Amino acid sequence: MVSNSSTIDTLNSKVSFEVKKLGILTIKGTISDFTGDVSFDKDALELGNFNVCISPITIDTGNTKRDEHLKSKDFFHVNEHPKICFQSTSLKSDKSGYRVIGNLSMLGITNEINIPFSVSDGIFSGEFSLNRLEYSLGKKFPAFIVGKTISISINCAIK
Repeated sequence: MVSNSSTIDTLNSKVSFEVKKLGILTIKGTISDFTGDVSFDKDALELGNFNVCISPITIDTGNTKRDEHLKSKDFFHVNEHPKICFQSTSLKSDKSGYRVIGNLSMLGITNEINIPFSVSDGIFSGEFSLNRLEYSLGKKFPAFIVGKTISISINCAIK
């Protein structure tokens, strides 16, 4: 349980993703640079807050040429949009753990998302999917070339 605002321990935290390519290949990657604060108390969810930003400049799919393309104007346009940020608006408990609802801002577009998560020994773990086209991410690439659904996993340690 985290009751005060705590800083993310970036050395022991990880954001990973998967997306289909050509309908049959699965491209996996990570983004390693992120910052933020977490305030969580299971007995006072109304006081909780998640404020996190990641830097797509650190995207790593194991292929340097692909990573450079993902950083370009075709996808993350990291020179103009160096951060992807999430700011929570509420936290809720449910039968499988917790949910954080908030606004995800990427490429100048903000949408509300809902992330189910669990917490154990100061580690927050969550998985969710988003439609990349809702953020104009790789908008010139049809879904059969680059899948429109991106699956994201977060393992976030706090210090």
